Amino acid sequence: MKLKIAKPDDRDAVIVILARNGYTVRQGKEKKPGDKVATSFVEVVEDGK
Repeated sequence: MKLKIAKPDDRDAVIVILARNGYTVRQGKEKKPGDKVATSFVEVVEDGK
């Protein structure tokens, strides 16, 4: 599941909360074809997926 969160401080807070509750999380950026700006996201990795 990808959560698109614009503010860096909000992303950090969500990552900490999820990690402390046992979730595997990672942060990244993706750029869709035709877009000039990359979108930041937090990805939650569910059990074995």
